[in-house]
Amino acid sequence: MPTPDRFDRNERLFGKEGQQAVRRAHVGIVGVGGLGTHVVQQLALLGVGALTLVDHEDLSRSNRNRYVGAWHDDPVPGSPKVDLGRRLAGLIDPAIIVVTVRDSLLSSAAISALRSCDYVFGCIDSDGARFVLNEFCLAYRKPLFDLASDAPEPGYYGGRVAVVWGDSGCLHCRELLDEEEVRRFLSTAEILENEASVYGIDRAALGEAGPSVVSVNGVVASLAVTEFMAIVTGIRPPQLHLDYRGDRGTVGTRTDDRAPDCYYCTAIKGQGDAARIDRYFQSPAAVRSAAP
Repeated sequence: MPTPDRFDRNERLFGKEGQQAVRRAHVGIVGVGGLGTHVVQQLALLGVGALTLVDHEDLSRSNRNRYVGAWHDDPVPGSPKVDLGRRLAGLIDPAIIVVTVRDSLLSSAAISALRSCDYVFGCIDSDGARFVLNEFCLAYRKPLFDLASDAPEPGYYGGRVAVVWGDSGCLHCRELLDEEEVRRFLSTAEILENEASVYGIDRAALGEAGPSVVSVNGVVASLAVTEFMAIVTGIRPPQLHLDYRGDRGTVGTRTDDRAPDCYYCTAIKGQGDAARIDRYFQSPAAVRSAAP
């Protein structure tokens, strides 16, 4: 167990009751990569009691510039990201309970494990996967912290944090999802092949990875963990949308207008198992993610 004074400096900010609330929290992290490992590290230092880590990938050579907790001699391939995340949390605080799911979000193992979480961090690149995670968190009433880092054009880099909490609206009705990317994510391989032949879409280019730098990811993760801390301890209401512009050195808040008739916020919210998130397990995206 942690030493009695381990969280003294935390408690000077949000009190012993706040620290106890943090310790009781069970947090799910979907995507244990460049963003997710920063979140693992900070939540472990903050003092959460349990983590569930979901990621089906292994460490790659191109991850080494930003993967917190990866050692120079961790084998590539052969180092599951969830195992490295568990090791990182354990080195910080062995008392933390860590559950690992080496599988896609679109799997019964992942959804079953996330049901037991109190809060969920989405640290994923695909808006298609964000769409599914947004629906899951609404169905089971889990506060969602959605993180993104990006460099959409030369000279522009940064990221954002969106918090889906209470009646704040969701990623869909706040127009934070690329609907075309969601459609492609859920399309069959045959549809994508037909589109490529008709419209000349370069499918190889679609999978191209952009810039990703450890410090930019760290800022985005820190912003998200701070909003988590605000909700759990009650120190203040959370900011629902933060935009980080690394190229300008600024962080701004934003108010996203939610659609009053959002299907997901009305028909799906609070439905739990009746929302049938498992329908995505047989989707084309799930099949592709399971392919070797």
